[in-house]
Amino acid sequence: MAGVIPKEIANAITDCCRTCESTDAVRIADRLMELGEVRMHGPEHHYLTAAAILTAYCNCFHMEKKSLLVKAYVRTNIIPVGVCAMYGCCGALMGAGAAAGILLSAHPFSTGDLRTVNRITAGIQSRLAEYGGPRCCKRAVRISVYEAVQGINRYMGCSLSAAMLDCRSYPENKDCQGKKCEFFVT
Repeated sequence: MAGVIPKEIANAITDCCRTCESTDAVRIADRLMELGEVRMHGPEHHYLTAAAILTAYCNCFHMEKKSLLVKAYVRTNIIPVGVCAMYGCCGALMGAGAAAGILLSAHPFSTGDLRTVNRITAGIQSRLAEYGGPRCCKRAVRISVYEAVQGINRYMGCSLSAAMLDCRSYPENKDCQGKKCEFFVT
């Protein structure tokens, strides 16, 4: 299967992450979503989610990011476009799961590590399910990153930060739910 994330968008995300020094995963995600290359909706949000989480983790623990970002891109670039409606599992959620799996070196035969990845993604899925539609990749990223950080802190003994930020993208989103969304501010 060919990749679904345009290479120039993935490169912009990767370049931003490689120079980013923040340890707040939601702030990193917001910064990435503001890149000119990142569209309102699109599969780049799958990679963007994983990249924000991994960047915050690496910055917090003074780790090298490049190889983890490559792994995240490979894993998220095969997530189908529109997966949220077609399979009932948001691509941003899957990106967060990819990040957790990478951090834990989880694989299909893992025991405890696979359990931890599933616990982290279950928390995200539960939170995303509160909204329904229509889609909003920006909201899905914020929720997925925030909840992933909560799960990583809870199950992996970390103390990463994740601020909840107001949305600045709603004027460009013709399907915005407005006041029904917790990130909407006029």
